[in-house]
Amino acid sequence: MLTTADTDPKAGIFSTAFLPITLMNILVVTSHAVNGFITTVIAPSIVVDLGGRELMFWLFALFQVGSISAGVMAGNFKVRFGARPIFVAAATLLAVGSIMGGLANSLALVILARGLQGLAEGMLISLVYVVIADHLPARLLPRIFALSSTLWSVAAAATPLFAGLLTQYVSWRVAFLFNLPLVLILILLAYKFLPKATQSADEPKPFPVRRLLLLVAALLITGFAGQMTNTGLLALIIAASSTLMVVFAALDQKAAERFMPPNLFSLRTNMGRSFTMLGLFSVGASGRTVYIVALLQSIWFMSPLAAGYTAASLAFSWTLAAWTSNRIERMSLRIAFIRMGATLIMTGGLLSAFAVWQGYFWLVLAGLITTGLGYGSSSPLIRQIIITQSPRQHKSIASGAMTPIQFTGAVFGAAIAGFCAIAFGLFDGAVAGEIFTVEAARNAGAALLMVFTAFPALGVLISLGLTTTPDHEEVEQESEALA
Repeated sequence: MLTTADTDPKAGIFSTAFLPITLMNILVVTSHAVNGFITTVIAPSIVVDLGGRELMFWLFALFQVGSISAGVMAGNFKVRFGARPIFVAAATLLAVGSIMGGLANSLALVILARGLQGLAEGMLISLVYVVIADHLPARLLPRIFALSSTLWSVAAAATPLFAGLLTQYVSWRVAFLFNLPLVLILILLAYKFLPKATQSADEPKPFPVRRLLLLVAALLITGFAGQMTNTGLLALIIAASSTLMVVFAALDQKAAERFMPPNLFSLRTNMGRSFTMLGLFSVGASGRTVYIVALLQSIWFMSPLAAGYTAASLAFSWTLAAWTSNRIERMSLRIAFIRMGATLIMTGGLLSAFAVWQGYFWLVLAGLITTGLGYGSSSPLIRQIIITQSPRQHKSIASGAMTPIQFTGAVFGAAIAGFCAIAFGLFDGAVAGEIFTVEAARNAGAALLMVFTAFPALGVLISLGLTTTPDHEEVEQESEALA
């Protein structure tokens, strides 16, 4: 079983005591990253084999909807049933989705399989953060988050090549079936090391179905944004989904048994400020994520592979910065790095927008690298603050909520990016075989990127409110115990 005691102050994340947590983190983060990135490469081949080009967007959207929905439930389920049964169930669901996708004879079945994979991956990655919060000492949090950043970076770099080789020389179906050995390892680790049942003696309360349905409805409505070409309808979709999300959040905050921690986005606590920055940074990243590769191809006539690896420079610089920030132990320095990181994200966005407008390739590369340095300097530390500042009774829910908040921000950001792209005329004048015209890419693309610098700019302002004073006495006592 996993230990909760930090008996050896020299033990690292690969020591005997904490190796199971590290292995789970490696497997789950890698699986989630690869399954997220791989669809971009294999989707065209799936459509060629099975047809249904008009539904291709849902290969991406349903995975995200499932991932967010399950991630929101992870902390609640862990409190209700314990980590092991939920972890095993999620791993089994990943196997079912992978087999279904690998053997599917229609695009509808592949889309359903992607939804099941999303549910499984969202539950697994949120549960991993819950397990980390429960069992890993605070002093090791920077190292485990830096490792996660490295895994994401490697996945971003290697997945396009891996998926391309599979698609070209074997079959896109293998990209689904490769999950099966990983699932077996995860189940074995769960049975060996995770507690069998929850330690809570409280009677389980009725499951909050209404709130869950509100959340899923909001996410599904947002998913339709990817298929809209009318700005009025797109604005209506964003407004409707945002309203449902606000209603969900309001009901959840009043409930006795929550999906999300109380005062989730409160600007009066370090935890609330950190969650707010996490969401803002995710929304801000979407404008770049959705269109940067296409902009690189349209303005500088780069190949898809070259454009993909140029965009991946952000992931590499993110990893470099994360490995630096993981050595910071003093709260005052962590806050300084978060503020610096937020400023770098905003600056990188401004550089990228100007470079796209003027056609300066090396400047857009510098902007991407600067943005990555900002994320690597701030994101791991923001996660640490959320875990260490959350009250003990809400630690599982707070830890499990981090990934869904990020993914929800990304989904809404993608919808806003689509609205901006249409409103600014990014698609105007393009002919068959052309993504964007050079003029539209430079002008509308730059305007779109500028809009999305507003979100990290808000993050900079919010970071100024972070303090070295703990949110409550329990945080201070735990910090002293782990020092």
